[in-house]
Amino acid sequence: MTTHQSDTYDVIVIGGGHNGLVAANYLGRSGKKVLVVERREILGGACVTEEFFPGAKFSSCSFIQAVLRPKVIDELELVSKYGLEMYAPDPQGFALFEDGEHLILWHDIDKTLKQLERMAPEDAKGLMKFGSRLRRFGDLTNHWTLDNPPTRSEMIKLFEDANEEDLLNEFMFMSTRDLLNRYFTSSQVRGFYTFFGIVSIWGGPSTPGTAYLFGYHASGEFEGTFGRWAFPKGGMGSITASLEKGARDHGVDIITGTPVAEVVVSSGKATGVRLEDGRTFEAKAIMSNADPKRTLQTLVPEKALSGDFRKKVSGIDTRGSMARLHLLIDELPHYIGFDSADLGPQHKGHAILGGSEEAFEDAYAAMLRGEFPDKFPLEAIIQSATDDSLTEPGKHAMILGVQNLPFELAEGDWDSRREEFQEKVLECLFQFAPNLRDHVLGCHTITPLDLQRTYGITGGNIFHVAMTMEHMFNNRPLPELSDYRTPVKGLYLCSAGTHPGGGVIGAPGHNAAQTVIDDLEGRVRKRAASANIVRNASIFDKVMQSDLGASISYHFARNRAFRAISRLGTKARKED
Repeated sequence: MTTHQSDTYDVIVIGGGHNGLVAANYLGRSGKKVLVVERREILGGACVTEEFFPGAKFSSCSFIQAVLRPKVIDELELVSKYGLEMYAPDPQGFALFEDGEHLILWHDIDKTLKQLERMAPEDAKGLMKFGSRLRRFGDLTNHWTLDNPPTRSEMIKLFEDANEEDLLNEFMFMSTRDLLNRYFTSSQVRGFYTFFGIVSIWGGPSTPGTAYLFGYHASGEFEGTFGRWAFPKGGMGSITASLEKGARDHGVDIITGTPVAEVVVSSGKATGVRLEDGRTFEAKAIMSNADPKRTLQTLVPEKALSGDFRKKVSGIDTRGSMARLHLLIDELPHYIGFDSADLGPQHKGHAILGGSEEAFEDAYAAMLRGEFPDKFPLEAIIQSATDDSLTEPGKHAMILGVQNLPFELAEGDWDSRREEFQEKVLECLFQFAPNLRDHVLGCHTITPLDLQRTYGITGGNIFHVAMTMEHMFNNRPLPELSDYRTPVKGLYLCSAGTHPGGGVIGAPGHNAAQTVIDDLEGRVRKRAASANIVRNASIFDKVMQSDLGASISYHFARNRAFRAISRLGTKARKED
């Protein structure tokens, strides 16, 4: 699809992923003349819905909406005007273990606590305290999300001023294993939650700093509820579609199916882009939603950057990949431990199959060797169980996720070993849903190499840059690039590789757009006043700090009669 009206723009955005489209929306709303150029035929980057089999649509890479900023949704009118529909399935989570034991995470905390009590009574109390600490971490950090990044010392001072040094240590510097050991006694419960600390990380449960992913996702919310996630109706591409509608409505021109060959640089300034089909467009500013390495090593002419800086760029850590398997099935999984394959809560949320600390440690060890582990812990969703727009009647779209995968294999490559990998993953699935062995009609696999080759993500890291302390805050992706500007005047970064990080969050696009607007209009962007505010803990969080308070809160929360009060404890604070 091609729509353009001239050869000169205020801003050209390279890449029509969600952050690029968020940036284009804000730029268009500010009155800027904007062009978006996307290499693929469809917009969205890794936030897309694709029809891998006739009549069956899948969210290709990202598959749930957990962190998209409410402010971005509201300001860009994605729901109120441009057709985005989202819903939170109940239950939200499902864990199934090798012995057939299971755990279901419901919207209502009393139902979840009673589930946990079956496995480990003390862990029900632990979950209450863990959730309170996660929420407190989000309260202290989320105002940085839509602002310029803090320095590490500023972040530490924020926690010190709030008397929350222990919270800082827990969710920024600890390993996932050490963090979970503080709150949970059951190895099964710890195994389930371990998954959320190793997503696209070059590390395992015992790697220091992996707990940060818990804290990062603590900023997520849906319908005003902290920690809740949603499905966009029609898959993740619905987010992209609403962003595209908004962009076009504000005069943004869009070209798809045409890669950018080069950022044109003249006298140290980015002045336009040259496409692979030979066309050239000029602009006052260029924004790249491609990952930082692809932008600075491939799109920017080598002579435009110093040798020392290029060496720093080559050192940006992009390790940590994953894979997706998209299955067309004609029967829902009959999971072990359940009576039938009939639609039930086990099919509606985000599932972790076979999650254990040992399995994740083994997967990490295999990743270091460039090999496949003996067993893959799997994540699974079946959005068609709650959204019949995705498949024909009688069929379902099931998506599997596999973490802890190396981009480079010790033997062969991902193309030569695709079928072997696919079969190994399916065998792990059949261990938990034996009936599916005869009910898989098709399987489309996206490997780490496909993430790079098809979706343009260097190294197959969906966060573009490692989500570790080395590359966070004013070090993301490098100190010289932390304010979205590059050494090439007029060239800006806006991808997941910039502050605050990855996931379908929209914040990098929002923040980079504000920087570009200020630069074009000759303003100096100042940090929001809220950045200097130390938020006091809520009454709920204060109560949860003591063992007595936690015990009282737990007894209230497990009582259905007090659901209304319990919901106040999960209410997200209004975004700054």
